[in-house]
Amino acid sequence: MRLALREYAERALAITLGLFLFLTLFRGGNTDTAILFALVGTLIVLTLAIFLAATRFGALVDGAAGLYFTSALLLLLIIGVLGLVPVSTQAWLSLPGREIYRNLVAAVAQPEFALYTLPLSIDAMGTRRALFALAPCIAISIAVPMLTRRSLRRLLGAFAVLAAAEALLGLFQLGFRGASFFVLEYAGHSRASGTFVNKNHYATLLAMALPLLIFRATGQYSFFSKRTESSALANAWWGVVAAFVAAALVASLSRAGVLAGGIVGLLAIAACPWRRHLRSRKVLFAVLAVIALAVSLAVMTGFGALLRSVMQGGLSDGASSRSLINAHTWSGISAFFPIGAGLGSYSVAFQRFQTPSLLGFVEYAHNDYFQLLFETGLAGVIVLLLLAAAAVLAGRSLWRAYDDTERRSPALACYFGALAFAIHACFDFPAHIPSIAIIATLLFSASISSALSEKGQRREIDETLLRHKVVRMPHRTLA
Repeated sequence: MRLALREYAERALAITLGLFLFLTLFRGGNTDTAILFALVGTLIVLTLAIFLAATRFGALVDGAAGLYFTSALLLLLIIGVLGLVPVSTQAWLSLPGREIYRNLVAAVAQPEFALYTLPLSIDAMGTRRALFALAPCIAISIAVPMLTRRSLRRLLGAFAVLAAAEALLGLFQLGFRGASFFVLEYAGHSRASGTFVNKNHYATLLAMALPLLIFRATGQYSFFSKRTESSALANAWWGVVAAFVAAALVASLSRAGVLAGGIVGLLAIAACPWRRHLRSRKVLFAVLAVIALAVSLAVMTGFGALLRSVMQGGLSDGASSRSLINAHTWSGISAFFPIGAGLGSYSVAFQRFQTPSLLGFVEYAHNDYFQLLFETGLAGVIVLLLLAAAAVLAGRSLWRAYDDTERRSPALACYFGALAFAIHACFDFPAHIPSIAIIATLLFSASISSALSEKGQRREIDETLLRHKVVRMPHRTLA
């Protein structure tokens, strides 16, 4: 009875995590309703995870990499909460970078306002919103170690299906430019953006999904089937899906997104055990056909426009504006260090550092690493070090498990997907889009999950055979 209850709780946890993926359909989860939905899901996920941990179903973190990763997210949570602590106006003005606001503080201290205390964060409302977006990520990093290999594969399969749907929607937006059903008003008619407002976030989603689809198309694993081997027809269909996702990525016209997707896509292709596939002429023909389909779709949809945006000054103009933002952001980092402006305070605090050479309202730094240092100061440095340590440990573990076997673990594909997010974060702000941050957290947590490791795969096969009362001979190492 107790075992059955734990299994039901684990399935409920997997389903709840899957529901987080639906945030993508609502402007990337960047709406008040979506955030409220995510907070309710966070409470459910944490409750189920704590129950499973209490019944010894799994650990709250997966190894040292999981400990560092979850600690980084929890540290961000602590920083954000501390930013909401009220202090006297005099104490607030004594903090680094606050002296310039003395006249404003004096104005709000007048009897008509009577504000004698201020939160440590320059933008308390922005801090609350950042905390709301952070909470689901923390819950996911804690919950993923509780999932079995089968549940994780299904969850990753749901993400792959979502990416395929987004890719098709993006391509339809180009093919049916006059159809309001496909072309959302805020998306524009010149590029693919799916359900996102910003083409770059759409590109991040597709780039993160590409390694998973490439591995699936080459038969490294199956998302929904219990069988360890997948059929050639299923592999071919997933190859077509990968081609459409690659084409939609190009059609987004996001230069940084295409760069990130191209890097992880090539890594995934290089990591595939092609020796086994090249033995068959039919498989080789299928692979070449999928590549030709991807290239053809990319050329027909957005490759020409992407090339023109690079050749006609778009790349240099974008790099110039990014360089200015980075320079002004660095000035803010120096001014607010070591306390920072407050989590989520960038859009308000950055304005005093913006010069006339940089036009328009700058809401994000277009570099999530710089923005983190701007908002959190020295604590942000610690967060980045913890994340870097987690990434290195996870990469080292995957490298040690990498051998010359005929199959690759989905954990490696998840790691490549998280790498796409990390690369794109150098040029844009994917970490500030709730659904993108949630998916990146899911992918990295899955990459370090023991359930997706070689040991986890063996245990799943053993349990399946035992359930069917099959005696199994000693096996070779599986990826």
